[in-house]
Amino acid sequence: MPSLPPKRILVVDDEPFVCESIKMLLAHDGHEVETAQGGEEALAKYDTDKDGKLTPSEVATAFRNFGEYDLDRNGTMNERDWNFYRARNTAQNGIMAIRAGGRGDVTKSRVLWRYRKAIPNVPSPLLYQGVLYMVKDGGIVTTLDPANGQPIKQARLRGALDYYWASPVAGDGKVYLLSESGKLTVLRAGGEWEVLEVNDLDDTSFATPAIADSRLYVRTKSALYCFGKK
Repeated sequence: MPSLPPKRILVVDDEPFVCESIKMLLAHDGHEVETAQGGEEALAKYDTDKDGKLTPSEVATAFRNFGEYDLDRNGTMNERDWNFYRARNTAQNGIMAIRAGGRGDVTKSRVLWRYRKAIPNVPSPLLYQGVLYMVKDGGIVTTLDPANGQPIKQARLRGALDYYWASPVAGDGKVYLLSESGKLTVLRAGGEWEVLEVNDLDDTSFATPAIADSRLYVRTKSALYCFGKK
């Protein structure tokens, strides 16, 4: 199954497990029934001229974005292409906790919990002061209990309902979230987090902020900001 590599592995020193965020779903166009078919079944159903390949016209009713699945860019889809399409659309997004250690296939013995709602598209999760934070496009912030995966709070960031590429960072009892349009939101850290301030830098922002020497560094498209106490 094609997948992207794990976003980040968070090791909790006082707990014998690793919390891992995995982004497995690349795209989904809603055709769950069609993707359940294997390559041979798909050829039998859609290959009207029986040449062992599928053309855009033959599969027009099955799915869109033909070019994304034509791996060799030859204008046709063979069994390999179809199986890629199938794997890509039946994968799932999720975050899970895996107890460190074990040998061989530890899927049943070491996976502690899974959570599959409001998973970030790009940002890595943040583990800070015993709480796991996630931010998703639309300004949706979710906090989980890392011990059992149970949600603590999920709500939108009013004033920062935007796309998010930067990962959240934390320090001094606060969590910082930077949106694509430059909205820098400061949260009071905790499972029941609350918004302290939304600062508008009014510039495109993709990079994750950095914290060093009690200062917060934020890079936007046209500037580098440094925030700290005087």
